[in-house]
Amino acid sequence: MARWIATRDDRPSREVETFVAWLAAAEKAPDFKNALASVIAEEGATERVSELLRDLLDRAGTHFGIGYSQGTRVAVLQAAADEINRSVQHAGPQAAEPRSVDIQD
Repeated sequence: MARWIATRDDRPSREVETFVAWLAAAEKAPDFKNALASVIAEEGATERVSELLRDLLDRAGTHFGIGYSQGTRVAVLQAAADEINRSVQHAGPQAAEPRSVDIQD
């Protein structure tokens, strides 16, 4: 029974576990935190970063019964950081719309 409870997709703790997993991934991708800090004050930054992360996640592979592996989460955040940094470098003080990038897990 404990295994069934732990593996249920709709268990309330699933969201907390996912959130904690993304926080742990962010710790392994410090470039993402730095890149985010460099653009967060810009108008529309939240939407641009959210769209970039959704795009990267759409192209990332999932594992049956697991979803996104921790390696995939780290790779997505690092790819997002790289793209944000490229956008900042190309646009100077005002960031351009993020472009899609290919990631490998």
